[in-house]
Amino acid sequence: MITFMAMKPKLKKGCIFIALTSLLGCVSTSPSVKTSFYTVNGQTGAQIDRELRVKGPLSGHALASAAISFEPVSVLQETTKAGCSFKTAKFRVKADITLPRWADRRASKDRDLRRAWDGLSKYAKLHEQMHVKIAEQFAKQIGESLMTLPTHKTCEKLDKVAEKTFKRILRSHDRAQKRFDAIEQKRLAALFEDA
Repeated sequence: MITFMAMKPKLKKGCIFIALTSLLGCVSTSPSVKTSFYTVNGQTGAQIDRELRVKGPLSGHALASAAISFEPVSVLQETTKAGCSFKTAKFRVKADITLPRWADRRASKDRDLRRAWDGLSKYAKLHEQMHVKIAEQFAKQIGESLMTLPTHKTCEKLDKVAEKTFKRILRSHDRAQKRFDAIEQKRLAALFEDA
């Protein structure tokens, strides 16, 4: 059975854990989503399934995937007599979505196969978009959590606490993505049993 999975989020080097003196990049927190496609060929469902298993993301273990990372868009630390704190902390999701494209779809005379492909293709796109929506909630949570951190004597001490906070939220994000995939797997399995 083809599975849908989200790749683990990547922590960018030097993302927030250094004292920043200016804003990073643009201030939009809208997600940055890049979609790429891999091509499958075939005239039958079995041929297409074989192609998906060979060419699909994650070494053919997924129909589609979303590689998700969190980018700082506005992170600024402020040093006062009281110590160091975050003045701003906003993040956005960067997602690289990979979807299948059936090369022989237009040429296929099998209406049922085309209809099945269209449904599968639409589902894969919506599924990966949902992974991005889940990640957006966590991007917001990262910023909000950093803003609530108390002032520390030095920015280095604040950075250590921020890194722990960031990693804790990343673990929660990973669990939420896996939970979504597990729920969808059960739902799809039930649908296929009834078919």
